Amino acid sequence: MAVVAPVLALQDNATAGSQAPFFLRADELPQQGNSNMSTSPPLASRIQGAIYGLATCDALGGPVEFRKRGSFPKVISMQPNDNFGLVAGCFTDDTSMALCLAHSLVENNGKTDTADQVQKYIAWWQRGYQSSTGMCFDIGMSTMGTLDSWNDQLNHAEFDTLAPNSAARAAVVTEIQRQITANFGRPVFCGNGSLMRLIPVSLVARSETEAVELAKASSLPTHPHPRCFQACGLYAPLAYKALNGTSKDELATSLATSIVAQSNQLDPVLRERLQNYHTRQDWQTQPSENIRSSGYVVDSIEAALWAFFSTDTFEEGAIAAVNLGDDADTIGAIYGGLAGAFYGIETVPKAWRDAMQRVDLLEDVVRKLIAHHEKT
Repeated sequence: MAVVAPVLALQDNATAGSQAPFFLRADELPQQGNSNMSTSPPLASRIQGAIYGLATCDALGGPVEFRKRGSFPKVISMQPNDNFGLVAGCFTDDTSMALCLAHSLVENNGKTDTADQVQKYIAWWQRGYQSSTGMCFDIGMSTMGTLDSWNDQLNHAEFDTLAPNSAARAAVVTEIQRQITANFGRPVFCGNGSLMRLIPVSLVARSETEAVELAKASSLPTHPHPRCFQACGLYAPLAYKALNGTSKDELATSLATSIVAQSNQLDPVLRERLQNYHTRQDWQTQPSENIRSSGYVVDSIEAALWAFFSTDTFEEGAIAAVNLGDDADTIGAIYGGLAGAFYGIETVPKAWRDAMQRVDLLEDVVRKLIAHHEKT
């Protein structure tokens, strides 16, 4: 696989711990209440909760990624990630790509700029932009294959010389996306790489409809199969509603309603997996033995939603998610973004937050997302 110079120049990561995290004051934070109901934390707490939820659960699950369920001691705290020789609290590709997406969305006023998103992903892949270690140490095969194609094509087209918002620029992006869809739009490429990074879409969207549109647009550059972008299209409005205070009962019902409403258009494999979850109780009564935690997008969305709907606290759900094993970090990340938006930052265990590496990267995105909401 050819690796050429990135098409976007971005500053290297700063030194770890270069910026102290900010946390909302105790009187600004939510109190635990009925687990079915959102506890009505302020929006800033929910945004911070979503980003920290994503990152902490990613780091929590990283050490048991690739491991068979039940073959390891129960994960309840941050541990070193021996898969990649990392200290405890290092987030992986799930969070790094989400941070890239968040920066792109905010810099483009909550809109999709496909080339900008891709260029940021390439900068992460090749130079460690938004990485917890300063380098890319974990990347999915579909993601790497599509980014390699994008990089080659953008460089070949001398993309950086084209005027912003020009017809020529748009034509180049459209043609590359057409090729990506032709080459990677097959079921064999239905991994969870676009779903795992998705939570920023729900944090900038101004409506459920926009959340769905942004979700599809964010998936297409690396995961263009309908099964992937439709899974994103189910998750994004769910997280948007969680951010805005919808109860778990209502979230479960709204998901079921969406699946019925889209029945004729929804990918049949995705529909078949999720169509029997009509209420939250259906999720709660599903045994963990029936939940698969692979990197296949259908397995991943079901596992993350099961962890969310079948538990009553952020911590309980996080532990349920990562102890499924296999693609544990990504199942955790998908769960954590949604759960953090629902519960708020206070419910993310302090010990987990304190153990995180590169909190400066997390806080930078949190600040920008909050500022985005304040001006829209």
